[in-house]
Amino acid sequence: MTISKFWQLEIKSFFRAPQWEVAVIAKIFIALFGIYLFVTIMAIGVGAYYIIEKVFPDELTTSLINQGIFFAFLIEFITRYFFQQSPSTQVQSWILLPIKKRIIINNLLLRSLINLFNFTPWLLYFPIAVVRVIEGTPWTTAFIWFAHLLCITLILNYLIFFINKSHRFLISTFVLILLGAGLEYHTDFSFYRNFALALEWLEQNPISLLLSCGTLVLIYRLAYHYLKARFYLDMGLAKKSEKVLQLGFAFLGGYGMLGAFLKNDLRLLLRNARPRQILLLTFFFLFYGFLFFTMDMYKTNAVMLVFASMFITGGFSLSYGQQVPSWDSEYYGLLMTQNLTYREYLESKWWLMASSVIITLILSSFYLILGWKFFLIVTAGAIYNLGIGSFINLYSGAFHRVPMKLNVKAKAFSNTQAFNVTQLLFTIPKLGLPVLVFLIADFFIGGYAGWFALIIIGSMGILTKNLVLNHIAKIYSSGKYKTIEAFSKN
Repeated sequence: MTISKFWQLEIKSFFRAPQWEVAVIAKIFIALFGIYLFVTIMAIGVGAYYIIEKVFPDELTTSLINQGIFFAFLIEFITRYFFQQSPSTQVQSWILLPIKKRIIINNLLLRSLINLFNFTPWLLYFPIAVVRVIEGTPWTTAFIWFAHLLCITLILNYLIFFINKSHRFLISTFVLILLGAGLEYHTDFSFYRNFALALEWLEQNPISLLLSCGTLVLIYRLAYHYLKARFYLDMGLAKKSEKVLQLGFAFLGGYGMLGAFLKNDLRLLLRNARPRQILLLTFFFLFYGFLFFTMDMYKTNAVMLVFASMFITGGFSLSYGQQVPSWDSEYYGLLMTQNLTYREYLESKWWLMASSVIITLILSSFYLILGWKFFLIVTAGAIYNLGIGSFINLYSGAFHRVPMKLNVKAKAFSNTQAFNVTQLLFTIPKLGLPVLVFLIADFFIGGYAGWFALIIIGSMGILTKNLVLNHIAKIYSSGKYKTIEAFSKN
């Protein structure tokens, strides 16, 4: 069997899958968004050279770009750890067929190249290389510079096969970042400046390209032998058996069924790969305000400030709430046979989201350094997320009947099964309603009325929590058997 045969099987598998028409529509929407994202990144690549040259006229533009690329690779490396999933699910069925191991493994390694991260050099670094040629850099030098960056990106791609799902890697990375920061501030040594100097030396020595290409080939071969040595169902291809975190959460024991649900949710969040991604996104959203509160083009735009207020404290609520009850899809049928009610089930989810909003509000108190006005914006968004946003997320979850694998990381532009037109439509009230409330109050009253309107609306939602949850529980109950059927197809 040739590698091209694997691609033919992938195409057949796609069109033979249930509801493949929905997957096609999802692919179209994802492709449109991908084109937009690619054009945006390419525009950044084209404009980066001239922007840096204008902002720092006394500095060498190429040197500053190389220093920035160091941080880009660092962020990419960490992001790959959380979001890049090795394409190994089909291997478990192929291993039983009369196909040579080397063909399957090479196909696996080559398929991993079709990844959003691996397009970054072509969209970001290649435009910069073209601009450098336009500005007078010899094309051979620019080509060698780009080739080195491309090799580094592909090396990171194959390193994931060794470090994926390794907690030691995550801890080691943070330790290195802390050590690097310490060396940067307390010594004359600088990682990113030395990286820039090394990159400048590499582009001036064409023979050095053999070093990068050789390292890439070496990492590829190591990944090949690493997978080959674990090419058995009871080793590398089996689900990883991790030590279960002994999380008792005894303090929730006195809250009855509500406490039992919260214990289950907290364990789910901390023990599984997919929920941990949500926690990471929540952490990133916490600093979302700096993008809007420190830039003149945003901090005077009321609509953008409303968006910022929603995401800073509502990142977890938006990401987690809209996928209830999919988080429990692996054991949903068993859950529904227990002596419980949807009302208790949903209230536990609401308290989980409410707790996240309160915790992120407390953690976001550092925005006070920018002024009390910005913290008022964050507070208004938090109260709205508590009283309105959380309920909209739970309501939309009633129509999200897509099974989820908890220990499989979400991959960018690949989860077409999770595409749901209803979820897309619910984005309008999730983001549009707070903007509408703000603009109405701001138009008729002005001042800070828009923010206080969000606080009042959110407070009313909190006071009517029981009434709203009872209504949402009826909707979940009416679709109970449809949900069980959808999850049973997992």
